[in-house]
Amino acid sequence: MLTLVTGKEIEDRYVIHSSIGTGGFATVWRASDKQLNRDVALKRLLKYTSESGADEAKRILAEARKHAQLVHTNIVQVYDVIECEGEHLIVMEYVDGQSLEGLLRDNARKGSALALDNAISILQDVLAGVAFAHDKKTIHRDLTPSNILLTSTGVPKVCDFGIARLVGPRPVESTTSTQGGTGNPNYMSPEQHRGEEADPSSDLFMVGITGYLLLTGRHPFAHPSGLFSIRDLITDDNYTPEAPKPTSALTTSQQRLYREYAAVVMRLLNRERAGRFANAREAIAAIEAVTPSQECLQCGERVPEHSRYCMFCGQLLSKPEPPSVQPSAPARAVVRSVDDLVQEGFLLSRVRRWDEAIDRYVQALKIDGQNTRALRNLGYALNAVGQFEEAVQTLSRGLAQNLEQPSHRASFLHERAIARSELKDYEGAMQDVNEALRLLPFSVKSLHLRARIHLYRGEGAEARRDAQEVLRRNPDHIGAARLLDQTS
Repeated sequence: MLTLVTGKEIEDRYVIHSSIGTGGFATVWRASDKQLNRDVALKRLLKYTSESGADEAKRILAEARKHAQLVHTNIVQVYDVIECEGEHLIVMEYVDGQSLEGLLRDNARKGSALALDNAISILQDVLAGVAFAHDKKTIHRDLTPSNILLTSTGVPKVCDFGIARLVGPRPVESTTSTQGGTGNPNYMSPEQHRGEEADPSSDLFMVGITGYLLLTGRHPFAHPSGLFSIRDLITDDNYTPEAPKPTSALTTSQQRLYREYAAVVMRLLNRERAGRFANAREAIAAIEAVTPSQECLQCGERVPEHSRYCMFCGQLLSKPEPPSVQPSAPARAVVRSVDDLVQEGFLLSRVRRWDEAIDRYVQALKIDGQNTRALRNLGYALNAVGQFEEAVQTLSRGLAQNLEQPSHRASFLHERAIARSELKDYEGAMQDVNEALRLLPFSVKSLHLRARIHLYRGEGAEARRDAQEVLRRNPDHIGAARLLDQTS
């Protein structure tokens, strides 16, 4: 039987340091990887299945290969699966902070709540990680605050994608043997409790419970009387949680924002799948839409709708009008110019009709594969819908051309840095954003992006330095102010 103790060395590579903890599915140990000189987490799965060793090994390896492809800033990455003394250990990214459950517990003990913008920032980041996984055809099935880890600089990372499937149904409180019944019963969706197959919408329900906890500090299905279990109320078709209500300590505008954020959370918690958002990206868009905003045509940043000038670059703003883009007859499509298609795509992107905008840019590039405006705008749109690998490829095509204007090249580099940072290629992202800042030293948006990349890399001092410089140039920069709060 495998024994893990401090100082033990595995495969002449991983040195055990200390136990991180034990959860419902696994025990986790902190270790150092001597070969790559980094800390890792070693996850030892608890044996809940009755399958043979050979079959179990095949299943673990297959799942690990699948989940190693989930490379995203808001997902804990799987590096490897190793065999030791007849058992398999999953080698994962080590996250140097506490879990979201720990943070919520700390606040509950103090009787305090998360700041509204911090709560929503965490919710958006969790949804971003979930959206990326769903795009890769991977469902979590057990999304709880304990499976959301926070780095020391406050970046949330979802862990254990697919672990619920890997180890099978829990022996305690789970009444079915189907894949629908895996996970923590206090967070499972109604359909999972019914034993139905979990799907992306089931993950959204679980994110909804987490969102409710972020806003209120309370579980939506925890009855104040204590006479009902959480599971009783999740499975009760006649019970609907009360919508979160803002406190009187918030300003009037903050109370309005709170109610609109709460409406997004309540939609995630809809008892029926059809009543929830179609996907995680739609939920992110609903959160972004809460504060009316417009996009600056100069730098692409979103700013409050009432603004006359962009708070990021100073450009005079004009409110976008809905594009009058009509389906074209086949005969007309032949004569439409590249410029026409790119302009249509641009107008569509201004009102966030991303799929249609991407279609126009792709059409334009079929006519002129080197059109730099189409390539840059397509990269921007692909980033907006989370297709980061495709964005890197598209923007790299543009950068391979002779871009004479520094501002044009800097724009390509900035967008590619965004995509690379989302794919956790932080070194490449930092190279891109530094080059963009060399070309355009006054760019506040690139300086802010560099601060965020420092944050993702765990470089708190550097992130604070850049955020402070952003605020020196623009005291109203909300993103930089939030970043300073995260690293304080």
